[in-house]
Amino acid sequence: MKRTIQALAGFFAIPAATKKSARFCNIAEGTHAGNITMTAGEDIETQNLLVKAGTSENEVKIAGVGDRPIGVCNDQGAKGDVLNVVLPGSAESTIMCVCSSGASYGDALYTAANGKVSTIAADGAYKVGIALCGCASNGVVEIDPQGFGAKAWQIADCGIFEWTGSSDSATLTNSAIKAGDIVFATLAAAAGSEKFVSAVSAEGSVTFKLDANGTQSSTKIAWLTARKN
Repeated sequence: MKRTIQALAGFFAIPAATKKSARFCNIAEGTHAGNITMTAGEDIETQNLLVKAGTSENEVKIAGVGDRPIGVCNDQGAKGDVLNVVLPGSAESTIMCVCSSGASYGDALYTAANGKVSTIAADGAYKVGIALCGCASNGVVEIDPQGFGAKAWQIADCGIFEWTGSSDSATLTNSAIKAGDIVFATLAAAAGSEKFVSAVSAEGSVTFKLDANGTQSSTKIAWLTARKN
């Protein structure tokens, strides 16, 4: 609301000589260049919070950790106020957000609780962008909105597994792996008649299964685990 009022005040303060000049904009009617005014669906008492779509059209509310953000409200006001919302997906500039965890330059930032961002991609989080400076916990950080609103994924680990034993199955132990992780695996080196490999994750491990017996230290599996956050 404050920014909206300031913008209107600036408009009406244009000198008469300036008002006579023809002014044009290269923005198509009905579109917005990086910003849009929307109605607060709840009290938004702090600037630079992530917001999500509200329950009605043209309404926004503070985004939670598992909510897909549509923008950043760089305004503040009560429920029902018309506020300015930055649209990072179409913005031609960086954005400012409140970071709950604190951040360092270059950190990837994700949605967090109460409209803030965090370096931690919690379950159900979305990407916000890359930190362009450092900040303390609950400080304001400048962000390049790379991949804003995209679902966050985390690479748990990857590597080359050398076969153990001489059967058609073997298990890799790795504490970074969680049950339910998606596992990608392919034969990096075959020592016998094996042609295919499948993989299943468990808590702290991945079990590989070949279509034929493997050879210890000679059969090699290239693998990667990814986690949806």
